[in-house]
Amino acid sequence: MQSLLLRASQRLLVTTRVGGSPRTVLNRVSPRPRTFHASVSRRTEAKPSFKKCPVCSQPLLSSVPACNKCWNIFALPKDITHHELLGLNYDPNPFIIDVPTLKKRFRDAQSVCHPDSWASRNPEKQEVAQALSARVNHAYQALLDPLLRAEYILDCNQFHIAESDSVQDMMFMAEIMDARETIDEAEEPLQVEGLFEENEDKIAETVKELETLFGERDFAAAKGAAIRLRYLTGIRRAAKRWLDNH
Repeated sequence: MQSLLLRASQRLLVTTRVGGSPRTVLNRVSPRPRTFHASVSRRTEAKPSFKKCPVCSQPLLSSVPACNKCWNIFALPKDITHHELLGLNYDPNPFIIDVPTLKKRFRDAQSVCHPDSWASRNPEKQEVAQALSARVNHAYQALLDPLLRAEYILDCNQFHIAESDSVQDMMFMAEIMDARETIDEAEEPLQVEGLFEENEDKIAETVKELETLFGERDFAAAKGAAIRLRYLTGIRRAAKRWLDNH
């Protein structure tokens, strides 16, 4: 009933005279113009495509929805990608990241959404700033590291890597086991240093392979390469730990 009354209230019957005879015409009442009200609730979402603040229309200093002109800050859409958040291109190859550009976008984003910048604002805005800053940091760390980047892109394309996933290449796994044994039994730094350098070459080769596979959108093969990269990264950490302690 309320909806019927509302529609009726938006239409007025006005009687006029046309050619000397009374005639009833339908007069449509124009709806009120919609206005954007600033809000910091979790339901308020700003699209990553905003180039200007939706409140004061000033250009935003980064790709995150935070304005240091009118001091309004907005929650992110849940489905925003790391690439969108930091203003990076996903196509043609989401795995290829220009690291200096990534670092600059990260600094620009944190400069406007870091909680310290919003410390004097109301608690709700501080809460949104804290969540936004954490989200920016998470996206940055995921895209900066090749392994985390590969895992993230695979997740986005429904190719999740589980902890139990392993490599079926027995020769590769034998090399990993030999490398771990060498580290565990090493007595001289030169032994681990040589292994570390050899392992770094393998990591570089695997990263190049991932670039090609992601460019071809061969996610199944990219998953296998990412799992191998995970093992190689484990050898890197073990070698660094040994060298740091000896």
